Amino acid sequence: MRIALTLLFLMALAPLQSQGSQRADAVANDEFPALQFLPVGTVVEGISIPRYENHRVSALLMADRLIIKNSKTVVLENLNASLYGEDKNQTNVSTSSVTYSFATKLAKTTGEAKVNDPRFTAKGKGVIFNTSTSKGFLHGPVITTVSNKLFNEKKDEKK
Repeated sequence: MRIALTLLFLMALAPLQSQGSQRADAVANDEFPALQFLPVGTVVEGISIPRYENHRVSALLMADRLIIKNSKTVVLENLNASLYGEDKNQTNVSTSSVTYSFATKLAKTTGEAKVNDPRFTAKGKGVIFNTSTSKGFLHGPVITTVSNKLFNEKKDEKK
């Protein structure tokens, strides 16, 4: 059952368009297609959701649990997201709980969040991330450690 629900969820991540569809059960623009098939309160355990751009993996989202709050909102518990840059750099974001709204395209954490990047690490009290603009804000107080690698790159650019 877990595999079936995970596959259903992953298949629904593909862009679904209801162009010209007059079906009564069509999905609204601010709803997620798979959520119309699963009742509120459904828990899907052990999910992995890849994101592709130009035929390459650009992100991988993994969570211990996905809880459906309604047709527009899910909660992800023990989230680990890996973001892969074109320069082969990998940024990892982890937090204990995230609420994501398909209507607003906002992901909001309810606890401490950690960001690990080859150039820096940061830890804060929470994150708000807009998936449509790929921009976010780490709430403070924030502790950031900058890697020596970043400073060495800046020195090399000046030469």
